[in-house]
Amino acid sequence: MLRQLAAPAIVDPQGAGIRIELLKKIKSKGDDAMKAAIGKSAFDRYGQHAKLLQIQTVFHLACGKNTFLLAGTGFGKSRIPEIYHTILPKTANGVILVLNPLDTLGDNQVLEKKRAGFSAINLTKLTFNVEEANKVVNGTYNFVYLSTEIFLNSRLWDQVYFCPNFQNRLALVVIDEAHIIYQWGLVESSSGKDKAVALGRIEDIAIFRPCYGKMGGWLLTRNNKPILLMSATCRPIAIESIKKSLKLEDHNVCVVRGELTRPEIRIIRVPITSSMSSCVGLAPLFAPQSEVLDAQIVPTLIYSSSRNRTLQVMKVVDEARGTPGVSMRPNLLVVRRFHSCTGEKDKLKVVEDFAADKLLMISCTMALGMGQNWSRVRQVIQMGRGDPSAIC
Repeated sequence: MLRQLAAPAIVDPQGAGIRIELLKKIKSKGDDAMKAAIGKSAFDRYGQHAKLLQIQTVFHLACGKNTFLLAGTGFGKSRIPEIYHTILPKTANGVILVLNPLDTLGDNQVLEKKRAGFSAINLTKLTFNVEEANKVVNGTYNFVYLSTEIFLNSRLWDQVYFCPNFQNRLALVVIDEAHIIYQWGLVESSSGKDKAVALGRIEDIAIFRPCYGKMGGWLLTRNNKPILLMSATCRPIAIESIKKSLKLEDHNVCVVRGELTRPEIRIIRVPITSSMSSCVGLAPLFAPQSEVLDAQIVPTLIYSSSRNRTLQVMKVVDEARGTPGVSMRPNLLVVRRFHSCTGEKDKLKVVEDFAADKLLMISCTMALGMGQNWSRVRQVIQMGRGDPSAIC
């Protein structure tokens, strides 16, 4: 039964009052025929055949089963909700709700969905208002992205989420980067001094928020629709902890395992003898400008463990390339930085320029996230050892 809330912000919700279901011509088919129909729907939409595991995942969702997809970067996880949306009646204006750990990931995926021909919005503190709330309720957007802070703590979102009209339109709940639930569960399950230590180890990952470990109760109210969890890095212990956090039992969740390894990716460990705060160990990785022109630098992401070090990284890159002070210029096309305290407009500018091949390197913290769908990235540098809980 839906929670009853006063909803003064929701004006004249429009809808047939009927819970959204799959297309009848697909729902009535047997297992093999349904998989074939899903594959055909994907081919008609994209002009290429879907992967077998993509079809298998959509099939589980179509059968109403919660699904946990484990697949490496580049598998095509983001296409699965799109394929699922194609087997919904167009006239029903179905909504797929996607929970993201970072606003920047939502911005990136909204652009991706729009290019694919879907309507989408990323609800942030700056964009979520009464007008957008009514649009969401009335099915204006096929995909709605939002952070856990808004999902759990926004009174305006409560009015949207518990509105019967929205619940009738809700077709699927997607949790992207699901391993963050486990990572923050480690923080949330700690107490006192231990909690402070756990939080302090990952300064700028704090943007992920412990809210990710508190979603289970709220996700019980989703109009009997399935949950799709996606991750590229989850150990068995993390999977079990996530299922426990979200109150999912073994009998009502299917785990689909794809290829997690990427043979074409080369991992190199470089020992350093200087202090981490100086970032001097980064210098040998960059050739002087006289030997390698700016345009010849491969697209690179450099992750540091603190906001101050993102600036130090830029200074070291300048010195290594023989161009001291250049990185301090605004809108530089070689390297810029990104962290949780970067201005919202600057964040958007950095992400857009990098995606559009107008920026070569980003010096960042985990606030940028590691789930961006950027095919142009050729080098990722992690300064120091990552937090063990992040390797899940």
